[in-house]
Amino acid sequence: MEVAASLVGKASSIHVVDRGHVPYQLVLGEQVGRVALKMLQAQGVQFHLKAEVEELQGQDGKVSRVVLAGGHQIPADVVVVGIGVVPNTAFLQGSSIALDRSGAVLVDLFMQTSLPSVFAAGDVASFPVALLGGECAPIRHWQIAQAHGHVAAFNILGRQKALHTVPFFWTRLQAKTIRYAGCGRGYTDTVLKGSLEQETFLLFYIRDGFVTAVAGLNVDPMVSLVAEVLDSGRSISKEEAEAMERKALQKT
Repeated sequence: MEVAASLVGKASSIHVVDRGHVPYQLVLGEQVGRVALKMLQAQGVQFHLKAEVEELQGQDGKVSRVVLAGGHQIPADVVVVGIGVVPNTAFLQGSSIALDRSGAVLVDLFMQTSLPSVFAAGDVASFPVALLGGECAPIRHWQIAQAHGHVAAFNILGRQKALHTVPFFWTRLQAKTIRYAGCGRGYTDTVLKGSLEQETFLLFYIRDGFVTAVAGLNVDPMVSLVAEVLDSGRSISKEEAEAMERKALQKT
């Protein structure tokens, strides 16, 4: 999405092909995804949703068109591919190092694998996420990889240190930045403060009655304040989120 936004005014046409109903659906959910969709469509970006690429066609090593499943063709001079990642851990199958169902290496809060003195960090690691009640999950973002490496290095040196961080990231679309903190995996409900239509909102992601993540647009520094509260170990219930005002976000 950021590539598409950065090409506005530079490319004669911009097309985004996405398997989801909206952009960012898997990470930010449908509500925020629709906001991002509206923002980019207003800049002339064309979307092909619930669609898949079947073939890239061209000649002499240069692409000329993208063919979608179903036969629709999109003329193209440049194609940027963003398809996610899969852990390259097949060589660990059958070893003493435990993997999760996705193939990520399971680690504890010290970045140690199931094999003593063997550590893993970054995109390949599935680690206990405090906001998910200790459930292990891979979070593939540079901030988490940085924290993992820091913790792993301390423990390799025998200086015991546990992971303690609230995941965060942001995405900038034109002059607007959507900020996100926490881990909304498996959320079942949301609490909206503000207006999605007016592109000024704070959206809480709820799991088992408590906030596990928050996203915001044009409400700085609210996402950071919520992240600080979560980092302090204090839980925020759905009811608190519904009644929350700015002053209630201060750490206690």
